[in-house]
Amino acid sequence: MKLNVFKISFLSLIVIMLTLLSFNKNQSRNVEFNDLSYIDVDFKFISKDSVNKLLTQSKLFSNKILKSNLNLKDIERVLLLNEYISSVEVSINVEGKLGVSIKEKNPVFRALSDEYYIDADGTKMPLSKNFSELTPIIFNSIDSIDLKMLGDLGKYIKNDDFLSKHIAGLTKSNDKLIFNIDGFQYNLKLNINKNYVSKFKNYEAFFNTVYSSGLLDSLKSVNLDFKNQVIIQRK
Repeated sequence: MKLNVFKISFLSLIVIMLTLLSFNKNQSRNVEFNDLSYIDVDFKFISKDSVNKLLTQSKLFSNKILKSNLNLKDIERVLLLNEYISSVEVSINVEGKLGVSIKEKNPVFRALSDEYYIDADGTKMPLSKNFSELTPIIFNSIDSIDLKMLGDLGKYIKNDDFLSKHIAGLTKSNDKLIFNIDGFQYNLKLNINKNYVSKFKNYEAFFNTVYSSGLLDSLKSVNLDFKNQVIIQRK
């Protein structure tokens, strides 16, 4: 019985030692820039070359670096310096291969006067030479305090099947948003402080009801500021 216990303990010790040796060998493995690959990244506003350049200029891979000394957060921090990147996740496998997952920012409006996008998080995003996103246009200058509100609003419009094909642009006037409608001459008015989700649903129901009647061509404006009502003004 004692012999069996001794054998089991000895085998357990060997397994632990082999595991430690394997771990130490793995941690002493060199990691190079060529060990990096991008996982499920849809490069639109940025290019793979520009991301590679950002990393090489950071000198994180200027020399061979031990896996044990590699700080993945440093790589994520460097990539987040790019104004088109929203989030980054870097992982490393047992062979020392790096996987980088990048999510680009999601533009929901384009500010015409100052030539930038507003993304879904309510931050400014520069225009890109690589790709141009088709978004509703904001025709006047925007105060920075309105960016978060516009980011939320634009995200809602972009994700809505009806509004994404319907809203062409907007102008902000004090607490009022005035929307341009694609294919029609009337505008849509909405107070910023109102519940725009229910207001837009009321408007969609109204639009679908009167679409075939010819009424829409005679309108100057549609006002959504009244409770459960759609108020029209003719030309």
